[in-house]
Amino acid sequence: MKKIDISTILASAIHESKNQVGTLLYQLQSLKDSMVSKDVNQKKIVLIEESLKKLNDEWVEYLYLYRLASDGYDLHVDTFLLDEFLDDQVFALQPSANARSLELNYHCDAGLTGTFDERLMTAVVSTAVYNAFRFAKSKISINAKQENNFLIISIEDDGQGFKPIEEEPDEFLEGNTGLGLYFAELSASAHRTNDTQGYIKKESSLSLGGASLIVYLPQEH
Repeated sequence: MKKIDISTILASAIHESKNQVGTLLYQLQSLKDSMVSKDVNQKKIVLIEESLKKLNDEWVEYLYLYRLASDGYDLHVDTFLLDEFLDDQVFALQPSANARSLELNYHCDAGLTGTFDERLMTAVVSTAVYNAFRFAKSKISINAKQENNFLIISIEDDGQGFKPIEEEPDEFLEGNTGLGLYFAELSASAHRTNDTQGYIKKESSLSLGGASLIVYLPQEH
C-alpha cells in the first residue's frame, strides 16, 4: 500500500474548509444586507462575521505555514509604499476592532517604501492584530520604519505586556493554536538579502505600554 502523505491531505482539507468559510461569509453578508439597521440581532451577526473572518485568516495562515515548512512556497517580493500597505491592513481589520470597541491605527513616514512578500506580511500583520485584540485595553497600533538596512514593522497594544518567560512562554501570538509565533518567524526568515535574513522580536511597547511584536525584514543597501 502506498504511504499516505498526511500533510498534503491536511493542507487540502484546510483549503476546502477555507472555501466553506468564504461561502458562509458571503451568505452572512446577504443576511446583514436584508436586515433593518436597528435589528436587535445585528450585533450578534457582526460578532459571528468577525469570528468567521478570523477563522478564514487562520486557514490562510496554515496553508502558508505548510508551504513555508515544506519549502513549497515561492517568495513573491516587490517594493511597496508602506503608507498604502498599512492603510490596507487597517481598513481590512477595522470592523473587527470596532466590534471590540478598540482603536486601531498605523504610523509611518509618508514616503517610506519596503521590499517584501505582500501576502506573507499581510498574514503576519493580521495574525498579530487579531491576537492583540485579546490583550489590548483600548488601542492597537501598527508602525513601520527603516533602520540599519531593515524594514521594521511593529504591532503594539496597550495591554499588560508580556509575562515573564517562566510563567507563560510565547503567549503573544499563540492564541489557541500555538502556531502564530512560529508562522511569523518562518515568514520573516523567508526574507533574505545577501547573507542577511529576517527575524522577529517580542518586546514591550514604548508608546502604548503593552506588548510589541517586531518584524525585521532585510532590505537592499
